Amino acid sequence: MIAAGVSAGLLLTSCGKFLEEYSQDEIRPNSASDYLELIAGEIYYSTNSTNVNNYLDIMTDDCGEFASDPLFGMSDNRSAGFGYYTWQPSPEHQFTGTLNSDRAWATYYHQILTANMILYDVDDKNGTDQEKAQAKAEAYMVRAFAYFMLVNLYGEPYDPEKFPDALGVPINDLIGSENRKFQRESAARIYEQILSDGENALVQFEAAGHDATIYRWNAAAANVLLSRVCLYIHDWDRAISYADAALGMNANLWNFNTKLEEEGVGDEDSDREEYFLRKNNPEILFSFGYGPNNYHAEAACGMFPASEDLLSMFIEGDLRLDDTDGAYIRYLGADMTIMSGGGRYTQYKGYSSSDTGVHGKAIRTAEAYLNRAEAYAMKGGENLQDAIDDINMIRRNRFTPETYSDLAVGTQEEVIRAVRDERRRELCFEEHRWFDLRRWDRPSITHTFTPDVADLSITQTYVLEENDPAYTLPIPEEVYERDTDIENISRPARNPR
Repeated sequence: MIAAGVSAGLLLTSCGKFLEEYSQDEIRPNSASDYLELIAGEIYYSTNSTNVNNYLDIMTDDCGEFASDPLFGMSDNRSAGFGYYTWQPSPEHQFTGTLNSDRAWATYYHQILTANMILYDVDDKNGTDQEKAQAKAEAYMVRAFAYFMLVNLYGEPYDPEKFPDALGVPINDLIGSENRKFQRESAARIYEQILSDGENALVQFEAAGHDATIYRWNAAAANVLLSRVCLYIHDWDRAISYADAALGMNANLWNFNTKLEEEGVGDEDSDREEYFLRKNNPEILFSFGYGPNNYHAEAACGMFPASEDLLSMFIEGDLRLDDTDGAYIRYLGADMTIMSGGGRYTQYKGYSSSDTGVHGKAIRTAEAYLNRAEAYAMKGGENLQDAIDDINMIRRNRFTPETYSDLAVGTQEEVIRAVRDERRRELCFEEHRWFDLRRWDRPSITHTFTPDVADLSITQTYVLEENDPAYTLPIPEEVYERDTDIENISRPARNPR
């Protein structure tokens, strides 16, 4: 049951003193501002909300494997991600067989339930019309984003021929605890829900009239997500329209040839100034959390670093990965991260979790340019130049002046490839690549795995086949055990070759 996997009502006793507690499991916000604080504490700044689906990148061609003999204090983080990295039928199981529970399903449905309750109740609470509109706008976007993640994790990939009948995920319209069974809706129905919520959010953002902050959903970020959603379902014109709207609010890009002044950093020469996802990066529209991802931990005897295939995508002069200034951290002879020092991107795109103000997950203006460019490329014809113009806008801000040159328009196939390659470089390790592979051509991917770090000469090869059913995750085991009425998607056995 979804309700059981989400929560029995709003068990939010840790969200602030503003919530008057009436019983051990019931709280009652009294105003719209209470609900805004509830959204912040229960969704934006909740560890459960931000530190989920960290396995997304290790399933893609952007990650490879690093294994070494363990040293004192080092751990082998590959075991926990083994099931995802090798696309096992039950990916939650570690290499040792231990269950590594996937919390994304419960987390996102909890957010949906929270949003449902706010939207149902907020108009009857105290507060100004603007405060109520802001609370509703954010609740709509919380719900839209949750369904977006759910349908792309556990629903079938978009296919124009199959889409009306493709399996999506259940819709939860509850506003409290109820013993009800749920079944999957079609993927098309879920996308309709996402777009409806997004449009409702835009109306409420306009009514609220508040200045945007990057720490909460806002109109610019909402438009970027809506352009992404339309891109996924091949609605090219609406994808362009939403991207236009977002860029009309903020079209800034950070020119990597310049440094940003960092508030609160005393040493202006510190390379800490150069981390990418930070509060004063002018292209961040919405920062929605940061969590350490042990799968990419540098000080480990086993982890999943950036793949050679991804690293080869960056050419000389690209400041996202420029190794002329010692860009690689080298540990035991292996390239552990995308960059350190000369470039801008690490797999965290920031520093460690001990640094405050690091934004590991964000919606950026760069995506609006990329979404629009892809829609232009897919429309073809005279739109191809527009696609290349958007790509060049990004590249112009990423390369050194002496190495930069504009890309020229080619055939539609060449432009589509240029857009996809730029999207891979620009958005790597921001939870896009797996979803992009699903919606494009679901290619075959090969990963190698070293089963025993005591003997590095023995490796295993695992292959995700083209159009493999494993491009869709199974429902988490703990959820499926409670509710077998929800149809699960069968994944083939995955043995080493």
